[in-house]
Amino acid sequence: MEKMDLFSVLFILACLHVHSARSVIGTLPINCTTGTSGNIGNIQEGYEGVVEIITNIGPDDRLVLEPHLFPIGVTFLELIYSGEDSTQTVRTIKPLDADVLKETGGILYYSLTCPNLSLKNIRTLEVQDVNDNPPIFQSKTYSATVSETTAVGSDVLRVKADDADVSPENNRIDYSIIPPVPDHFEVRLDGNIRLKQRLNYNNAQKYIFTVQAKDIGDLSDTTTVTITVEDFDNLNPYFDHSFYKASIEENQVGPFSEVTPEAIKAQDGDTGINQPVLYSITAVIPNEYQSNFDIDQNSGVISVKTALDREQIEQITVHIQATQQDDASKTANTVVSVTIEDVDDNPPKFDQDEYTVSILENSPQDQFVLQTRVTDLDLGGFVGTFRIIPESVPFSIRTDGTILVKSSADLDRETTTSFNFQVEAQETPPSTNKATAEVTIVLLDENDNSPQFTTSKYQGKVFGNQTTGMQVVKVEATDLDEGPNGEISFSIEFGNEDGFFSINENDGAITLVKLIPLEDNRILQFSLYVTAKDGGAISRSTSAMVDVKAPGDSHPQFLQKTYQGKVEEDQSAADIVKVDFLSIDPIVPVTLTVDTNADKFSINQATGVLSTIVKLDFEEESSYTVQLSITDGTNRDEASVLVEVLDINDNSPVFENPPATVSVPEDHKVGDNVTSVTATDADAGFNGEVRYTLLGGAGRFNIDQETGVITLTEPLDRETQDTYHLVITAQDQGRPSSSATANLDVSVTDINDNAPIFSKQMYEAPVSEHAEVGTAVIDVVATDKDDGPNAVVTYHIVKQEPSSTPPVFTIKAESGSIILAEKLDYGKAKRYTLEVEGQDGGVPSLTGTATVTVLVEDVNDKAPVFRKDQYNESVYENLAGGTALVFLEVTDEDEGGFSKGQFIMDSDTFAINSQGVISLRSNATLDRETVDNYILQVVAVDQPVDGLSSTAQVIITVLDVNDNNPQFLPRPEPIEIQEGVYTPSSPGDVCKISATDADIGDNGRVTITTSSHSEIFRFREDGTLEAIEELDRETQAVYDVLIVAMDHGTPQGNNITTLRVSITDVNDNAPVFSSDTYSKSILVRDAKVGAVLLTLSATDKDAGNNSLISYSFTEGSSMVALDAEKGDITLTSDLSEVTEDTLLNLTAIATDHGTPPKSDEAKVLIHFKIASLTESVSFENSSYKFTIKENEPEASTVGKVKALTGSPLVSVSYNMKTYEDIFSVDGEGTIKALRPLDKEEEEWYILTVEAIDSRTPANTAETTVNVQVENVNEAPVFDAELYKAEIFSISPYKYPIVKVQASDPDVGESSELKYSLVESTTLLDVEASTGQIYVLDASSFRDNPSTFQVKATDKHGLFTTTPLQITVKEIAGDNTVVISLNQPVFTVERKRQEIEDSMGKVLGWTVKILSVRAEDGNEMRTILRESADKTYVSFIAMDSSGAVIQATAVKEKLQSNLNDVEVELGKVFESNLEIKVEESSGISEDSEGSSDDAVVIALSVLLAISIVGLIALLTVYLVRMKKMKNTDSDRERFNIGGSFRFNSKKQEVKEVKFNNTPDSERDSERF
Repeated sequence: MEKMDLFSVLFILACLHVHSARSVIGTLPINCTTGTSGNIGNIQEGYEGVVEIITNIGPDDRLVLEPHLFPIGVTFLELIYSGEDSTQTVRTIKPLDADVLKETGGILYYSLTCPNLSLKNIRTLEVQDVNDNPPIFQSKTYSATVSETTAVGSDVLRVKADDADVSPENNRIDYSIIPPVPDHFEVRLDGNIRLKQRLNYNNAQKYIFTVQAKDIGDLSDTTTVTITVEDFDNLNPYFDHSFYKASIEENQVGPFSEVTPEAIKAQDGDTGINQPVLYSITAVIPNEYQSNFDIDQNSGVISVKTALDREQIEQITVHIQATQQDDASKTANTVVSVTIEDVDDNPPKFDQDEYTVSILENSPQDQFVLQTRVTDLDLGGFVGTFRIIPESVPFSIRTDGTILVKSSADLDRETTTSFNFQVEAQETPPSTNKATAEVTIVLLDENDNSPQFTTSKYQGKVFGNQTTGMQVVKVEATDLDEGPNGEISFSIEFGNEDGFFSINENDGAITLVKLIPLEDNRILQFSLYVTAKDGGAISRSTSAMVDVKAPGDSHPQFLQKTYQGKVEEDQSAADIVKVDFLSIDPIVPVTLTVDTNADKFSINQATGVLSTIVKLDFEEESSYTVQLSITDGTNRDEASVLVEVLDINDNSPVFENPPATVSVPEDHKVGDNVTSVTATDADAGFNGEVRYTLLGGAGRFNIDQETGVITLTEPLDRETQDTYHLVITAQDQGRPSSSATANLDVSVTDINDNAPIFSKQMYEAPVSEHAEVGTAVIDVVATDKDDGPNAVVTYHIVKQEPSSTPPVFTIKAESGSIILAEKLDYGKAKRYTLEVEGQDGGVPSLTGTATVTVLVEDVNDKAPVFRKDQYNESVYENLAGGTALVFLEVTDEDEGGFSKGQFIMDSDTFAINSQGVISLRSNATLDRETVDNYILQVVAVDQPVDGLSSTAQVIITVLDVNDNNPQFLPRPEPIEIQEGVYTPSSPGDVCKISATDADIGDNGRVTITTSSHSEIFRFREDGTLEAIEELDRETQAVYDVLIVAMDHGTPQGNNITTLRVSITDVNDNAPVFSSDTYSKSILVRDAKVGAVLLTLSATDKDAGNNSLISYSFTEGSSMVALDAEKGDITLTSDLSEVTEDTLLNLTAIATDHGTPPKSDEAKVLIHFKIASLTESVSFENSSYKFTIKENEPEASTVGKVKALTGSPLVSVSYNMKTYEDIFSVDGEGTIKALRPLDKEEEEWYILTVEAIDSRTPANTAETTVNVQVENVNEAPVFDAELYKAEIFSISPYKYPIVKVQASDPDVGESSELKYSLVESTTLLDVEASTGQIYVLDASSFRDNPSTFQVKATDKHGLFTTTPLQITVKEIAGDNTVVISLNQPVFTVERKRQEIEDSMGKVLGWTVKILSVRAEDGNEMRTILRESADKTYVSFIAMDSSGAVIQATAVKEKLQSNLNDVEVELGKVFESNLEIKVEESSGISEDSEGSSDDAVVIALSVLLAISIVGLIALLTVYLVRMKKMKNTDSDRERFNIGGSFRFNSKKQEVKEVKFNNTPDSERDSERF
C-alpha cells in the first residue's frame, strides 16, 4: 500500500513536470516597418504566465503594449523589457478569464506598437472557456398565488437562472425539482412551473419546494418556490358531526338545555373562503311536531316554540340543513336526536282513595298491615317518600308503601278501638307534588288486660264493737276486655290463715267470720292478698293487698327529752330537726305543739319535723331553745329543741359618699392621685372584708384594691378623649361574695396644645375678570382641636403674589371669607397666590397657614366657526358600525380655542365625538334601499354653560352596494307544456318568469338562466322559459328545473329556485294488446249463453283520455259479443246451429280516446268443438298465472289447472315437466309448493304442466303456469351471532369501537335498516344509519366484559337483536403517545384508518388512535385554516398478543423510524408534512446517544465523499495544467512541496428537525 501511495505522488509530480515544459503560448515576429497581425494560439482560462517572448527587436525599436479593438484585453497583460537583452516578454498580470471577455467572443486583443512609426503589430489570443461558474438564480425565492380552479397544464410561475460562463455548452442550464417532488407541479426546460394535477385548497393550502438549476458540469444553484393555493367556492358546507344529541325539559320553550358532543355548527367546506351559512329545519319526525321547533338561521341554535309533553313523546328527530348564504345549492345536513327530559308535572296517585283493614290488638312490631300502591305518569314512576299523618299513630310505612306496626304497645283496643289517619306520598324534593289516602285500621280484642283493682291497697278496721258477719272492706276490680275476657271472680289467696275473714267471689265484699281478740296498747294487723281473675280462654289475674287493722288502747310520748339542730340565717321554711315519738295515730289522733317561739318555728304533725316559719337573722340572735308538747287529748308529754343560727354573707358593701364627677387637667402627671372612695360591709370576718376594682378609663387609671385611692397611669389628651366613665366595684370576701358599684365620671380640662389646621393646604378659586368689588371669592376654614378660647380662630392674609397696593383681596377675620377688594384685569394677572394665617385665642397663641390660588377667568365672547357651512359626503351602504365618515373642523378665537367645546347632533344613525368626527353608530347600518341620503344639522357650542354656538349642515349620500339578491316574483301555477319536438330554432314557450333586485344600476339588473336541464330549457331576455329539445311525457313527465336569477353587480348576487315543469300529454302512443292472438276452445254442449270466453287486454302509455281504451270487432258476430270497456268476450248463442267443429276467426280493435284516435289489432280464435268427435285432451286455458307468498309452509297450494277430454269416460292425469323439485301437481290438477319459497331468491317460476288422458294411445296436452312469489316482510339478519369488541379504559368520548351490520332478506331494503340499542345507556351510542357503535364513557363500565343488545329494525318495524360483548382493557394514561401533524384536524380525522395502517406498517405494531384534536384541545371542534397549525393525535401501540407497549418504547422506536413514518404518512396526505413527537419528559439518554452516533457516521461519510471528490478534481486539474510551462507559478498556486491543503467551510452541527424540507434546503442549512 505504501508503494502504491509513493507511485501516485511520483506520477502527479511527473505530470506537473511535463506540463511545465510549455512555458510560452506562442510567438510572432515584430516588424516596425510594415506592422504585423497574427494569432498567438489558444489557452484555457485561468492561465497565468508568459504569453509571448519577442526576440527580433531592432536596437532602435522600443515597443509599447496598447489595446486593440477592445481595451479590456490589455488589462490582463504587461510588457517586460530587458535593457541588456533585445528581448521583451508579454506576460499575464492576472489569470485569464474567458467570462470577462464575453463581448469579444473569448478573444483577447492587444497590439505591440512601434511608437516611432506608429505601426502596430496586432496579436490575438483565443481564451478557451472552462466551466467554472455555476448557474445563479435571479432570486433566491419565488412565490405565486394560484387558484385551485386553475386548469391542469397551466404555467403558474417561471424561475430563471444565469450562467456567467461564455460558451453555450457551459452556460446551458437544466431545471429540475429536488425531491420530494410535489405531485401537482413540474418544471419545464425554460424554467416554467407547470400544473400537473388539480389543486385542492382543503388538502393543501401551500406548496414549498426547491428548484435546482444545473449546468453541464454539475455546477448548480437552488431557489425556493412557494405556491399558495387560493380557495375557490366549490365545496358544500359541512357539520362538525353527522349526529347530535340534545335535550330539553318538557313544558319548556327556548333553546335546548344541552347539546352533545358540542354546539351545532356548520361551516363552509372552502375553509379559505368560509362563507356564512344559514340554518333551517327540513324535517321533524314525527311530522306532527314540525311546528314545535324553530332554528336561528344565523347561529343554528334550535329552540322549542311550543312546549312538549314527555308523557306523549320521549324522543324527536330533527333534520337540519345548513345552506351556504351565497349559494342555496350548497347544503349540508345533520340529524339532532332530541330527548324530552321529564319534568315532575304529574302528581302521584294512590290506587285507592280509602283503605280499611282489621288487625288484632297487640300485633307485634313490623307486622304487615296493608300495602298501598302509588302510580306516577312521570319518568321512572313514583320516586319519593311515604309518611303517615299524623306521625303519632302506632304505624309506620316503608319506602314501598307497605304499612307496618310501629308500636305494638299502642295497639290497645281498650284504649283506642280504631285508628284513622292519612298516608301521604311525597315526591322527592324539589318536587312538591304529593297525594294522600285515608286509612282506617280497626283493632280486634284479645285477652290482653288483667283485671285491675281500683286501688293497690285496701284498708279495713275492726274495733272493739266487732260482730260476726260484719263487712270489713269491699274490693273492686275492672277488666277492659270484652265478653268473657272481661268477667271477674275474686278470691283470698293467703293471709287468712287464722280464718277470720271470707270474700264474696262475685262482688269482692270481705266479711268477718269470727271475732278477733284485741290487745291494749297494740294494733293487730292482717294482710290479706286478694286475687281478681278474668274468664278468658287463657285467664289473666291480678292481686291486691287488703290491710285490716285492729287497734287497742295507747299513750303518746317523745323518745328524747332534748333535741339539737342548726339552721342558716335568712332561710324561710327550713327544716331543722325531726322529733321522734310513739302513738297509735291515726287510730287515736295526737297533736304536736310548739310551746315557745311559736312565731318563729312550727312542727309537722305527720312527720314531726321542726322548721322555721320566718327568716332568722344571725346579727339579731344566734340561738334559740324551743319547747314542744304531744297529746291525744287525754295524755300529754314534753321535750325541748336547742336551735343554733348559722351566719351567711347576706350584707353587701356600701360606699360612703362616693364622688360622682372629678375634673383633671389634660397635663396631669402620671402617678398622681385623682380621687379616692371608701366602702363598708356589715358582715363579720371574710364576709365583711372589702376589696376595690376599677373598670373603664381606657387603661389610663388604677385603683388601690385595699385603700380605694385612684391614680393616673397614662397621659391624658383632651382632644382624643375628654371624658372617662369609671365603674368602681367594692367586693367582700364571702362565699359567695357580695359587691356594690359606684360610677365616677372623670372630666379632662383643656390646655392650648393644638394649632389651627386649615381644611385644605391649597385652595383654588376661579373669579371672572368682570366680578364686582365686594364679591366673595372663597371661604377658608381652619379648625382647632382645643376647647374654649383656645379653639377660637381668627384669619389674616399675610402675603399676596403678585403684590399690590392696595391689596386686591381682603379676608374677614371671624369667618375666613376672602373678598374681592379691587377690580381684576385678566391681562395684568391671570392668577393670585395668597398666604392665609389662622390664629387661635390661647395664651400663648398658636397659628396655622394655607395657600389660596385665585384664577382670573377670561370671558367668553367669540362664537365658534365651522370651516364650511355645508359638508357633502358620499359613502357606501353596509359600512361597519363605528366607521368614521366626516371630520368637521371648528375654530374659536377665545382663550383655549374650541378645546372645551362640544358638538350637538340629533341622529339615531350617526354620532359625533368631541373632535368633530361624524361616524356611523355601532348599532346602526346604512341601507340605501331604505334611506338613500341624510341631512344633518350639527351645532358647535364652545362651552357647556352659556356657550356660544354656530351651525353647519352635513349631507350624507348613501351609495349602492350589491347587497340584495334578486327576488323572484310570483310565478304561474301550474307550469305546463305539451310534449313534442322543439329545437333552438323552433322553441316552445313554457312560461314567463320575472325577478327584481332592490339595488340600482348594474347591481339591480337581473338575468335569469337555467342551472339544470340547460340542454332542454333556456331563457329569453324577457324572462320567457323555452323548451329547445324534444319532450316526451312517457319518458319523463316532470322536470325540476333549477333556475338562477343573477344580477350584474360585483360581487354578483343570485337567487336560486326550482320550477316544476309538467309535460302534458299528446296522443302519440297507440294502444297495445297484451297478445297478438287470443284463442279459446269450447265444447258446444258445455256452451252457456253469457259465459265469458276470453278477456282482451290492451294498454296505452298516454295519459288521461288518450289512455282510455275501447274494444270492438272489425266485423260483427252472432255468436259472441265484446264488452267495449272490459274487453270480455261473452257467448251470445246457444250454438244449436253448430253441428261440426267450427273456428270463429275475428279481429279485435283497441282504440284510444285521443284526438285523433289511435288503435291496435289482435286476432281472436274461438274453436267450437262437437263432443262426440273429440279424441284429444286440452287445457281450459293456454296459460295460467298464480301467486304465492314467500315462506309459506311445505305443501302450500299454489293453484289449480284443468284439462278437458271431451268425454266423461276418459280420465286425466297430470305431470310436472319443469321445477319438479320445487312444485308438484296431483291428479286433480292442484299445484303445490314442495318447500317454502323466497322472493329474494327467485320471484318468477315458469312451469310446464302436462295433461295425459286415459285413451289408448294416450293423448297429451301442455300448458304454461306462471307462478309469482309475493314478498313477505322478513326480519333482518345480523352478519354475526355475537359481536365482540375491546376498548381501552382511557378511550375518549364518541370513540368508535365496532360496526354491526345486518342484511334484510327483503329485496332492496338492507340500506333502510335502522340500528339502535335495546336498552338505552349512557355508556354507548349507535349511529342509526350505519350501525357504527361509539363509546361515550369508558370509565363507567361496571362489568367486564359487559354485554349489550343491539337491534336492527326494518322500515316496517320488524327487528332482530344480537349481543355485543365489550371488554374494557385497563390502560395507564402514561402509555399514550402523542404526535402532532401540520394538517387540518378534519383531514386527519377522515384518514384515521390510513394513519393507523401506515404507522403500524413502519413500527411493526398495531396502532390504535384514541383521539384527534385541534390545537385548542377540542376534538373535531374546528377546521384549521393553515396547515402550519397543529393537530394532535393520541394513540397506543400493541404487540401481536394484544399487550400495550410502554409509551417510552413507542417513542424511541418512533424517533428512530421517523423518516420512514414521514414517507408513509406523506403518501396518505399528499402534501408537505411535519411530524413532531410530543415529549413530556424529554428524550432518553439512549436515544440521544443513538442520534449522536448517527450524526458522527453521517459526517464521516460526508467527509469521505468530499475527500474522494476533491482528489478527483485535483487529478483533472493537474491533467489540464500539463500544457502550462511556468513551474514556479504552478508551485505557487498549488503549494507543491508542502502539504496539500483543503479549505472547506466550517460545518455547523444543528438540531435535526424532522420535516419534509427538501434535502437541498437542509444542505444549505448545514453548509
